Amino acid sequence: MMNRGVVALAALLTSIVGAAGCSQPDAATVEAEEETMTAETVSPGDSSGGLNRLQYETSPYLLMHADNPIDWYPWSAEAFEAARNQNKPIFLSIGYASCHWCHVMEEDSFSQQSVADVLNESYIAIKVDKEERPDVDQAYMAISQVITGQAGWPLTVVMTPEGEPFYIATYIPRESSAGQVGLLEILRTIIDKYWSIEYNEGELRHSGQSFVKVTQSVITPEAGETFPEDAHVRAIQELTALYDTTNGGFGAAPKFPVPSYLLYLMREYRTSGEQALLDMVLTTLDRMRAGGVYDHVGAGFHRYSVDATWSIPHFEKMLYDQALLTEVYLDAYALTGRDEYADTVSDILRYVASTLASPAGAFYGAQDADTDGVEGVYYVWSLSEMAEVLTDEEFRVLTAAAELPTTDGALREDAHYVLSFTAETGDIVSQTGFTASEVSAMLASSLDKLWERRQTRVSPAIDDKISTDWNGLAIAALARAGRVLDDENLIASASRAADFIWDSMRSEDGTLFHTYRDGVASVDGLLEDYAFFSRGLLELYQATQDLKYLERALELAHATEELFWDAKDGGFFQVATQAEQLVVRLKPVHDGALPSGNAVAAENLVRLGVLTSNNELLEMARKTFVAFGPLMETTPSQYTSLLGGHRLFTGNAYVAIVVGNTGDERLKILRDAVDTAYAPATLLVVLEGDTAHEEVSRVIPAAVGHTTLDGQAVAYVCDRQMCALPITEAAALTEMLAVHR
Repeated sequence: MMNRGVVALAALLTSIVGAAGCSQPDAATVEAEEETMTAETVSPGDSSGGLNRLQYETSPYLLMHADNPIDWYPWSAEAFEAARNQNKPIFLSIGYASCHWCHVMEEDSFSQQSVADVLNESYIAIKVDKEERPDVDQAYMAISQVITGQAGWPLTVVMTPEGEPFYIATYIPRESSAGQVGLLEILRTIIDKYWSIEYNEGELRHSGQSFVKVTQSVITPEAGETFPEDAHVRAIQELTALYDTTNGGFGAAPKFPVPSYLLYLMREYRTSGEQALLDMVLTTLDRMRAGGVYDHVGAGFHRYSVDATWSIPHFEKMLYDQALLTEVYLDAYALTGRDEYADTVSDILRYVASTLASPAGAFYGAQDADTDGVEGVYYVWSLSEMAEVLTDEEFRVLTAAAELPTTDGALREDAHYVLSFTAETGDIVSQTGFTASEVSAMLASSLDKLWERRQTRVSPAIDDKISTDWNGLAIAALARAGRVLDDENLIASASRAADFIWDSMRSEDGTLFHTYRDGVASVDGLLEDYAFFSRGLLELYQATQDLKYLERALELAHATEELFWDAKDGGFFQVATQAEQLVVRLKPVHDGALPSGNAVAAENLVRLGVLTSNNELLEMARKTFVAFGPLMETTPSQYTSLLGGHRLFTGNAYVAIVVGNTGDERLKILRDAVDTAYAPATLLVVLEGDTAHEEVSRVIPAAVGHTTLDGQAVAYVCDRQMCALPITEAAALTEMLAVHR
């Protein structure tokens, strides 16, 4: 609970500046503001050639602000020293390159001389790319969520020279208007009525300290000693209550995919056999794939849907969404055998390869929502343009499938639409008179033609940073997809990305960097970098059976312990002990758009511990799970990634050892049976040829002593204590893997 000093300041600021920035404005408000925006003469805040300090950064988001008239600093010791020496509050703005509202605020406020005049005179202004410095972003986002209950980007923070925030909001328009106080008024009020008055300045500093203290107490619950037995039951109850039975997904608008929910529900379905859990997943996947949140023309998923029906997206595309949803659709394919899920995986990864792959082999972070300052214009279609591009028959089929109006009036209005294929095939057949196969063929040819037309448009910008954590997710997805779909090209792509990060994004002492751009690797690696990349390497080992990837995953697991482990209470901190410490120290366990760092690190420990028979790794995993036991007493559905790892730990994780001679067709058949099974509790080891045994046994003791049966390939399925009798037939192996839950 907030103390009285914090409450008093919150009330005081609200009474003076209102609730500015606590929620995003609607689109109409922003459009009106943009129409009435006056052009101002701008002058550079600092440096040569009309550019400020950000010109020397590598982040595309920071470079976007390099020509602002504001005297921006990047996050640095220099900025904080300037604030202390000049006794100025710090204005901190956090965003990212593909964020639509960040673009709006840059144009509306940060490009304007009136805002620059106030900031340059009275504040030290710091600009942060949340994807380059997720530790900074998440620290202040945690404070925002605890103190205001709000979250989002751009995040706007006013704080003391010590980094203690006393005002936090999200998007704020430049000028005040009915019902909302603008940025200029907020900035002037803080200086004129608070910071310039010694007593009130002291109150601001005290309240900033209180905000930090309260947040740290909230995000650092008392360490646990046990993991509640009913956590899984309650998590399923909570997800069932959140589930949208009509449209799929969880909650109302805006609606996010939440891959962690879907992956966990499929695991629990395999454990319990409860069909309703799988139905929730499949309905959600079908609605998402049919809706406008999926790019039917160019493939890939947009960030989220602004409505409950998955129809209208927020148009940015993130690498991590493509990676995580690839794994979700892969699991659905493995469970059901439905080809449309495999096709979706192939389409997503085609988008990743064509748009987000760097020449070096790793992957860029995102594609913007905007083109020339307009969100979504690259993706939407008018009826007249579609009629121009398509044949009459194709136009009839496409508009029927997307349930679009085709009257003369609608054609003349020239409204723009997001393609969302919600109509049933039977209804399209009835409406158009074509057969189902003709409908399918014409939809495919229509989308091909629209793709060709789209190539004449200006494409949204690519945020061409390479981050270790997101690439780790992409490597895992590609490696798994290569195994399940039997596609060596996908595995080769995963290998190239992994090798690039290992070779180009590590320091001389072997520690990871977080980000890379223009030949420069920078920012010390965080927990997520180590955990996600280690998981990618483990998946890549299973896909390639190249021991170097397993050995690298183990090396990173040990480095994770050394750098981030909380020896007192268990679990992992986000920032390494010897790295820069922020105003609050996070131990991330809550799933957001990404699985939590602690969840992925803990599951890595379980898998690596089982695979290499290392009880020390398993004990560290146990301590991680119980450390967060008290959180599982609250709302366990917020921690589904950790719950999934806990299920693996408390059940039996298995190692499937496939042994055979080089060139033995049965060896490939048995390996394929493991690769294509839905078997999240099973790890694969392949011993091919005589030389493999000694090399693999050096790292994986369980491989010792396993041989062919009368010269023919066999599979052994082993738990932590023993191995089952050898299996020679793929069907029997598939059946055994299905039983192992």
